[in-house]
Amino acid sequence: MAPFLPATPFLFFFGAVMVAGWWGGWGPAMATTLLSTVVADFYFLKPLLDQSPGAGRAVSLAAFAVLSLLMTKLNVMLRKANAERARLLERERAARSEAEAGRARLHTLFQDAPAGIILMRGPRHVYSFSNTMNDTLMGTDPLEGREAREAVPWAEERGFIALLDEVYRTGVPYAGNAVAFPRELPTGERQETYLNIVYQPTRNEQGEVDGVVGFGFDVTDLVRARQRAEALTHELQQAEARDWLLAESGAVLTSSLDDETTLRNMAKLVVPTFADWCLVDMAEPGGTFRRLEAAHFRPEDDALAEDVLRFGMRPSGNPGHPPTGALLKAETVHIERLTRERIHALTHNAEHARVMEAMGPVSLISVPVIARGQVLGVLSFIHSYSGRHYSTSDLAFARELAHRAALSLENARLYAEAREAIRLRDEFMSIASHELKTPLTPLSLKLQALARELARNPGPVPRDLVERYVVVGARQVQKLAELVGDLLDVSRISAGRLSLEMEELELGSLVRDVVTRYEPQAARTGSSLLLEAGDFYIVGRWDRLRLEQVITNLVDNAVKYGDGKPIHVRLAPHDDGARLTVRDEGIGIAPQHLPRLFGRFERAVSERNYGGLGLGLYITRTLVEAMGGRVHVESTLGRGSTFTVELPGNLGAEQALRAPLGDSGLEGHARPGGTS
Repeated sequence: MAPFLPATPFLFFFGAVMVAGWWGGWGPAMATTLLSTVVADFYFLKPLLDQSPGAGRAVSLAAFAVLSLLMTKLNVMLRKANAERARLLERERAARSEAEAGRARLHTLFQDAPAGIILMRGPRHVYSFSNTMNDTLMGTDPLEGREAREAVPWAEERGFIALLDEVYRTGVPYAGNAVAFPRELPTGERQETYLNIVYQPTRNEQGEVDGVVGFGFDVTDLVRARQRAEALTHELQQAEARDWLLAESGAVLTSSLDDETTLRNMAKLVVPTFADWCLVDMAEPGGTFRRLEAAHFRPEDDALAEDVLRFGMRPSGNPGHPPTGALLKAETVHIERLTRERIHALTHNAEHARVMEAMGPVSLISVPVIARGQVLGVLSFIHSYSGRHYSTSDLAFARELAHRAALSLENARLYAEAREAIRLRDEFMSIASHELKTPLTPLSLKLQALARELARNPGPVPRDLVERYVVVGARQVQKLAELVGDLLDVSRISAGRLSLEMEELELGSLVRDVVTRYEPQAARTGSSLLLEAGDFYIVGRWDRLRLEQVITNLVDNAVKYGDGKPIHVRLAPHDDGARLTVRDEGIGIAPQHLPRLFGRFERAVSERNYGGLGLGLYITRTLVEAMGGRVHVESTLGRGSTFTVELPGNLGAEQALRAPLGDSGLEGHARPGGTS
């Protein structure tokens, strides 16, 4: 290649050394330099093919060698620099890859973390990150890129936006425990979720706050477990208090047989353990009702309690009034939450509403006090200033208190009835012994007189004398038989063994027979019997003997208490049966005795002035009711009494039939002795 190379051939060899040094480093470059020096000296430097050194050749070769060494050094350094750069680039790529992987792992870790994690940027709190759990807790669409105010509408009203503003403005972290968050369930229902939250400010390179990172740890289960534990503790405390209350109520209810005192004491006992107010409404004997007690705990409510006592149960008032509703339905009334509007709807009138508002009730239970199927009163338990609310679990306790009160009232009633029964028994024994002696005394006297006559007259005793004695004796024996019969009837009624023998009969003739039989007795007292039977032919199915007993008792009563004045007996058809009225103009009956007149052993007059066991009207009422009828009395003291018996025909057809006058001449005509 010598002819093609210039006079200085070292450029070609410089290239060879450069390539060798670039690719091989010092070793190949030194070998190439040495070989190039030899080749250039032998083939290119004159004289050619001669290796004897000359001054010029030696300088050229030395310069070539030095430049080649420098070139090789530069190549080696450049090669090392490139290699180092490549290593650095590789390390950078590896680091970047590792960083990306770490970021991905961190993102995954944050995304799947068992806590809500958010990252917000700027003063408007724009979400730049929200993990899965936070989205689930918030129950909203994806939050990234949205402002907190717009993404979570309830955050501002609950104070969270103000809290974020404070952290962003001051750079001071915030930590809160068991903070309530409203969580929307898939069903659309909202449920409170409790989180322990931390809001931490984030800063840029200059150290300025540029955002807020938040962490939320769901502690709902812990909070609810604590709430359940607190509720259980509260229930245990309530159970202990109620056990104590039941024990004390048992002692209070058995401490006295005065039912009013007992109920007042029990009402005061339950305040304030079970109620802030306890109202007691009781039924009165006359069918009326009275608010017996308005127990309360605070002394400042004394004046209000006086007003509360004025508004008790009113069957004719507002049926929505809780005590009234409990009375009418005989069921417990439970109102868990009372509002002002509800209070106005439950009261009798505006004044009642004002008093109730002053009490401030928030929850109420009204329980009827029931004994033997009859509502004796109502207990009302009210929460007001304590703010507590009655739950369904409180109903059983309220009913138990009412049940115990009912037992106490029933025991008091039974005790009173027992005392009254003992009184009646003693009174009856006294009256019965007197009544039984009454016919025995004249009978004994007549028998003694007859014995004296027999002793005085050894021969036959005059017939008229014996007949007078026999008449008196028969009358007294009849009276004894009636007394014994009444006692037997009462015994049968009490034992439930009273039987009726129903038959078809005409009532007018039966009434006439009784009136006729009593005319002599009425005449002895100075009274006259006036029968008004009209021309009706009244037929029905009744027990003849029992119906005769009813008529006899009424006529006998009228004769006994008629004070020698006329007695009117009237028989007329009524509906499909009959109405019998017996009216006298005698001593009459005081109003206070009328309600108990048909009771057993009851008397409206003194037994010293008027005989009898007090059983006639009781037997009369029982017999009339047994035949499907009813009996009632109207009386004015000093002006007489009117007893009315209404009997159904028991035939299912019209029984009052107009018939022609009979031959007896009794109907509508005056009879000797004043009876018509």
